[in-house]
Amino acid sequence: MMLKIGDIEITPISDGPFPALLDSFVEFERAEVERLSGRRIDETVILPVNSYLLNLGPKWALVDTGCGPTMGPQLGQVPKNLRALGVAPEAIDYVLLTHIHPDHALGLTDATGRAVFPNAELIVHEEEAAFWLDRNQATGATERIRRNIGKAKATTAPYRDRMRRVRDGEALPGVSASLLPGHTPGHTGWHIHSGPEGVLIWGDVVHLAAVQIPRPEAALVFDVDPQAARQTRRSTFDRVAADRLRIAGAHLDFPGFGYIVRRGTGYRYESNA
Repeated sequence: MMLKIGDIEITPISDGPFPALLDSFVEFERAEVERLSGRRIDETVILPVNSYLLNLGPKWALVDTGCGPTMGPQLGQVPKNLRALGVAPEAIDYVLLTHIHPDHALGLTDATGRAVFPNAELIVHEEEAAFWLDRNQATGATERIRRNIGKAKATTAPYRDRMRRVRDGEALPGVSASLLPGHTPGHTGWHIHSGPEGVLIWGDVVHLAAVQIPRPEAALVFDVDPQAARQTRRSTFDRVAADRLRIAGAHLDFPGFGYIVRRGTGYRYESNA
């Protein structure tokens, strides 16, 4: 499925299926997780991992790169799926990251540590770069954060001389950064816009739609700041529902396009597949 926003074409790219533990919520009732998901709390669920290819006319951009070659044999499919569309990784001019977590950024490099997108400028929000790239690994507050600092530095290393740090606002014509903090401090939505048309590629605002859309207070152990993630999820839902702004999610069922709509005092998801 391809969407067209003005002159920009957006094509979803699957990186493969990601097995995740359902018992990953924090300060949230396990019975409610089971009720909403229709699964036992000890079950593994399969999350899609979606990236998005932007045709910017003479240029190509890729939002997120997937898991790369080290997170399982069914993942790391972005390069292959790009080639299937007739776009070689070497043809990508820009890589925009929603955040520097492994399932979004490890696809920057291959198994030998070389750049998969050797001609691309890497574009990252300045808040995200500061958190993962500008400090010593030992300063991480948890083992997960310390481990991910190491991974972030390694996977971005081949791009350091062509990395651009941005603030909120237009980073490329028709492509604007919007800080959505909480999941990570610099977690970024990429708003693709042309006149009244638009789509917000929102990264990990939602991981498990069945639980987190009706209950946006459901945070995960992967959130660096769970309370900020809750607040961002609610405010983002309010914004996209009020504006009838289409969203694209990294872990929504492929192709990941849809809408958030009001449902009484809560929300529901309408797939645009």
